[in-house]
Amino acid sequence: MSLALTLALKGAGKVSPNPMVGAVVVKNGKVIATGYHPYFGGPHAEAVALSKAGKNARGAALYITLEPCCHLDKKTPPCVPTILKYGIKDLYIAMKDPNPRVNGKGLKILQQNGINCKTGILEEQSRELNKYYIKWITQKMPYVTLKWAMSLDGKIATASGDSKWITSTNSRALVHQARAEMDAILVGINTVIKDNPYLTSHGKGKNPVRVIIDPQLRIPLSSNVLKSDKNNPIKTIIFYVNTNPEIIKDKLEYITSKHRKCECYCINYKNNQYLKHIMKYLAKIGISSVLIEGGGTTHSLALEQGIADEVMAFISPKIIGGRNAITPVEGTGIDRVSKALNITNWHTQHIGEDLLITGTVGKKQARNI
Repeated sequence: MSLALTLALKGAGKVSPNPMVGAVVVKNGKVIATGYHPYFGGPHAEAVALSKAGKNARGAALYITLEPCCHLDKKTPPCVPTILKYGIKDLYIAMKDPNPRVNGKGLKILQQNGINCKTGILEEQSRELNKYYIKWITQKMPYVTLKWAMSLDGKIATASGDSKWITSTNSRALVHQARAEMDAILVGINTVIKDNPYLTSHGKGKNPVRVIIDPQLRIPLSSNVLKSDKNNPIKTIIFYVNTNPEIIKDKLEYITSKHRKCECYCINYKNNQYLKHIMKYLAKIGISSVLIEGGGTTHSLALEQGIADEVMAFISPKIIGGRNAITPVEGTGIDRVSKALNITNWHTQHIGEDLLITGTVGKKQARNI
């Protein structure tokens, strides 16, 4: 199963919103074939592995990281009939598929047809592997990661707004890799105006959908987030408020006509849950993961509105100082340390000269930030 999980990882950033899945066929104690889901719309891991094994699959054991699918309304054929066709004897599954159209149904069919099935093998690792998919399919919301880079004294920029570069090239390369594995990257308009970022993976893989929150449609027409390679166009979505329709009308028409991969949508900014509504929309269009690389305001809103799942904080051995220097989480804050938001399941990693801390956000506490 460990090998199957390793194989599944090869689909990172390529299969969304599908889950990453790996499969291994074992006969007489030897691995005779392997497979994984390579890209969205492509063959499933079980089908790949069994096709490789051919006639040798009969009477063999199949290890898969997720329960085989059994529903018909999708791009590829269901895997349950394929498993039956190849005569698999024993089936080992890391976890059941939380998709309501599957969720034990595939397992039941296989058991009714005489296949010995066992679930829960390295289930925790499988759930971690597909945490984006699990939230998207069960809550109809994307998995949201807040990312920031800060100095040792907790500053993401100087008082003047300068932030290039707080962390090392190694850390920035890891961020580009993270972007390639995410479906979308979200920032506020202040980040676009101050930093003029491209918000791409910089050649580390596919580029995420760029999402900009721009209430007054202040985005400069020369912004890099509006630019896209003709051979590899990048989708950009701008959310704005329709407060001055006559003023922004021409700008809206120019942006959407000049940039064919750019879409603009009006939101109810007065609704204090607007960020949550944006996430629901992104989930509807198949986005299962979002990396928020905004400033302190956007991060605090994500925590207050309860949409943040994980924090990815890079800490550099630099001291910036200054009471007006910018911090990663703004908002109203708390009045007592005992009310602080605790990050759980955290772990640390050295990235060059920097330290990376990642962890899970406590949902009940987050709304009090």
